[in-house]
Amino acid sequence: MTRITILEQKLVQLQEKRNQAGIVCRDLEEARIDIISRMIHEYFGEVLEEGDTIKVSSDRVEFTRPQEGYKYNKELLNLYFNSKDWRDEEADRIETSFYSTSENSEYELRRMILIGKVGQIVLDFYDDILAKYNQIKLDTKVELSKARKVDWDIEKEIREVNNQIDKIKKENLFSKLENEGIEFELPEGKSVHELPNIDVRFDWTVYNVKGIKIIKKTASGKSADIELKTMSNVWNSDTQSYNEKENIKVVDKVRMNTIESFLLNNTSRISAS
Repeated sequence: MTRITILEQKLVQLQEKRNQAGIVCRDLEEARIDIISRMIHEYFGEVLEEGDTIKVSSDRVEFTRPQEGYKYNKELLNLYFNSKDWRDEEADRIETSFYSTSENSEYELRRMILIGKVGQIVLDFYDDILAKYNQIKLDTKVELSKARKVDWDIEKEIREVNNQIDKIKKENLFSKLENEGIEFELPEGKSVHELPNIDVRFDWTVYNVKGIKIIKKTASGKSADIELKTMSNVWNSDTQSYNEKENIKVVDKVRMNTIESFLLNNTSRISAS
């Protein structure tokens, strides 16, 4: 069993743990929102007309109402629990948001009535609503923070395993590059011009690269002499058609970061053989 196989199996296990941790976080967040929703309905439930809904999220309260000709409830107004510092979980104000219109339909006039009633409740119970909202957030903070930390820790471990896999794949790639060399696939029926190109110098690009191999690295390891296998179309006067021709180019002292970028940009095109 290779190191990559072992790490990939570990990754599957970690992802399953992450899924479970995510479920726990979502359940706790939904439970918190449910408590906030019940508190909001206690204050605003009586001003709703038949068909009206109050949708509550962690920091937003949306009032909606059905309207003829629409398949969904239309937004009437929103309340937001905000703080001066986005990092501060405790809200210090309630903000309102609603659209304005010059339309005088019955629907809009009734919407104005609801806005007025909601505004009056916010005005009368502003401090109480804000305090209860913050208390709910505080009461559920510890458990939710613990669940989120578990989720974040697993996510961190997943990143570390992925980095290990990428490192091993890179090591294997360069080992192959320095031994048998690397070939790039050219799907059947595709032109040689669809093979990758490499900028071996700032003013020199080698086109239609079918293969690459490191012949010798410099003492510093920062550059290498490389052998490039390229493809070109050559006109055959006998058959009156183009034939593919393989060419070999040797280029001295190509920067290793250039070679690395070339390989990483064309990883998906590397032949499996």
